[in-house]
Amino acid sequence: MSAQDGKPEVPAPFNALLGVRFVSWSEGRAELQLKITCDHLNGAFAVHGGVYATMLDNAVTFCAAFAGKGRPGHRCLTLSLTTSFVGAAVEGDVLTARARNAGGGRKLVFVQGEIVNQNGQRLAHGDAVIKRVAPSSSEPGRSGATEP
Repeated sequence: MSAQDGKPEVPAPFNALLGVRFVSWSEGRAELQLKITCDHLNGAFAVHGGVYATMLDNAVTFCAAFAGKGRPGHRCLTLSLTTSFVGAAVEGDVLTARARNAGGGRKLVFVQGEIVNQNGQRLAHGDAVIKRVAPSSSEPGRSGATEP
């Protein structure tokens, strides 16, 4: 992962396929957006729950991965992610996934996330435990992969 204008590139092909775009990335926070197309819908013509779960997973992981402005992030793994679906989105909606650090330490980070639509209506929320498995490659005397 690299930082460009304070935001990571979308590193995984799956994220690019979905159309996820990063809005902000800073200490203890991450935010990304997705404009919903017909490809994101389930059989009821509402957004598939897997889209919500993927957006939450990305937001909470990048939140935990932040290693400092202009620095590559930590490599992280999601150990657990609970997701509650509380609203529906449809084609044309713009979803925003926000995450914030809720505690933890150097290796384990507790993160809370939510997804809202363009009107601010909460559609999903979740809690995650994220494990930092490798330090940022820019930490002195250390090397390692940097893509969450």
